[in-house]
Amino acid sequence: MRGNRPVRRLNEHYKSNQGFKAWVKANEQWFKENPEVFQQLLSNPNMINLFMDLMVMNSSRIQKRLRKAGRKQR
Repeated sequence: MRGNRPVRRLNEHYKSNQGFKAWVKANEQWFKENPEVFQQLLSNPNMINLFMDLMVMNSSRIQKRLRKAGRKQR
């Protein structure tokens, strides 16, 4: 198998993407402030699917915000 698989490339991209890291930290902070939602998410697989669907549906908006955040950091 080749070492340059798409998932590995994506993983490397996100590890080096400061905007994505900031977005993950913001999500972590939100879940820390709302532990009941986090527990619901963990206890119900449908909630995880819903969360992922919302991320996919809003991916263009998320991408725009990440780009704006990246510009502001410069």
